[in-house]
Amino acid sequence: MKKFLLYFIPIFTLVFFIVIMNSGYFLKGPFGKDDRLYETIIQLEHNVTEKNWGMAKENIMYSENAWKKIVKRIQYSVEKEYIIEINGILSRIKGGIEINDDKAIIEEVYYFYEMWDKLAK
Repeated sequence: MKKFLLYFIPIFTLVFFIVIMNSGYFLKGPFGKDDRLYETIIQLEHNVTEKNWGMAKENIMYSENAWKKIVKRIQYSVEKEYIIEINGILSRIKGGIEINDDKAIIEEVYYFYEMWDKLAK
């Protein structure tokens, strides 16, 4: 029994940490109706191209809240630089919505898509 525990505990611990470190791809996806970040950014892009600033403002508020929930799940399985970069992207999009700068927002949205694809790869 001692020999079994001597091997089982370290192997189990290693496997557990490997699973956590590689689970970012699954954890960044939506788990409910309040963390659908990627879909909301797509809606935000459509609202900005149609110059629907009221809906775009609602979308960015929802996106910021959804991102806060996603960060809690992925913080141990992705690089911190990606988290900081996406925080910056969302802040720049929010600023662009405040001044109705559609070109800057679309640029940041496409940068968000690129960062989202690289997140947890």
